[in-house]
Amino acid sequence: MVMTRSHVRRRFLFVIHHAVYSGPQNQALRLKAALAARGWDTVVALPDEPGNAAERLRAAGVDVVQLPLHRLRATLDPREHIGLALAFRREVEHIERVVRDRHIDLVVLGGLVNVQGALAARRAGVPVVWQILDSRPPQWFRNLAMSMVRRFADAVMFTGERLIAQHGGRARLRMPVHVYYPPVDTERFCVSPPRRTEARRRLGLPDDSLVIGTVANINPQKGIEHFVRAAAHIHRACPASAFLVVGARYATHRRYAHMVDAEAGRSGIAPERLLFVGPRADVERCYAAMDVKLITSVSRSEGVATTALEAMACGLPVVATDVGALREVVEDGVTGFVVPPEDPQAIAAAVLRLWHDARLRARMAAEARRRAVERYRVEICADVHLRAFESALQHAGNGEAGEPRPAVSAGSG
Repeated sequence: MVMTRSHVRRRFLFVIHHAVYSGPQNQALRLKAALAARGWDTVVALPDEPGNAAERLRAAGVDVVQLPLHRLRATLDPREHIGLALAFRREVEHIERVVRDRHIDLVVLGGLVNVQGALAARRAGVPVVWQILDSRPPQWFRNLAMSMVRRFADAVMFTGERLIAQHGGRARLRMPVHVYYPPVDTERFCVSPPRRTEARRRLGLPDDSLVIGTVANINPQKGIEHFVRAAAHIHRACPASAFLVVGARYATHRRYAHMVDAEAGRSGIAPERLLFVGPRADVERCYAAMDVKLITSVSRSEGVATTALEAMACGLPVVATDVGALREVVEDGVTGFVVPPEDPQAIAAAVLRLWHDARLRARMAAEARRRAVERYRVEICADVHLRAFESALQHAGNGEAGEPRPAVSAGSG
């Protein structure tokens, strides 16, 4: 029997250069079953360094291979860059070996700046889907990195339309372009009054407190110090408020974590009212304890934060800084508020407006949940990935180097 294309099983390698569980690993885990149902099996490549990502992915049944992968770091320490340069060729060869040994049909790169996977894929003769997840690098570096994307990518995926303009625009991309938003399991992340009661009891938070939370790893990109400073403003106006930070600490960001801890000590908020609970696999139970979700990321540092969509699915209004493409999912005045980055007073003012207007808070919560179910379910994200994978295979097989190819949007078939 001749198998149709829909019955051919394929395998892709998702190369992620971070060992701490965060957005790309979360994406891989949530899409695994949906992509398998569409004929694509997932293999994730991670660095063989300390971190919780490999353990969490393997526990969920994701095929993980750990490799000696360096990544480009935002540091002036020459030792980091020399180490990357010395290991670069060897790392390309390691990834190429995985591609060949695992019979990989396509390579996905999770992020703009680390190109080892693209070179390995080219050497092995398989297509590349390059995912651009945020706008953190400065513009000059984005321009430089995009020259590599234009050379090696067979399809490009952006988390948000706004990121396309921030990376040079569609006109300069001669391969298929797709826009997607991080996937959310809207059955797991949902509105649940019993879960709310249980979560607050477990955290020692009174049921009648206004609880403001964030879900973000403790690193400078997420602007946790601005969360703490906003919390201090809110707490002075609303002493019954409490604050919750859910996220991992990095060995590479110890100094930053110490600074955040010092900021918390100066905030005037009692430790039992400003809780740092670390990373949680059951993060949906932490959302249940909250009344408002904050995203305090700093300038240029986001695409669309997965946590914005998770919070919306849990029926929470979101107050987010205007970075990356967050404005595309947090509609100002409708599902939350969008405020300037690095402005704790503006963040606090938006939260206090929600505190003073319970009807507005409830209306935003309901609309946030509706949009999450309608627009950001796992199945929707998986369909965009399927279109991206198919367009990359076609581009690699049919396109001629240097010839323009039509752009493809998230909604195209």
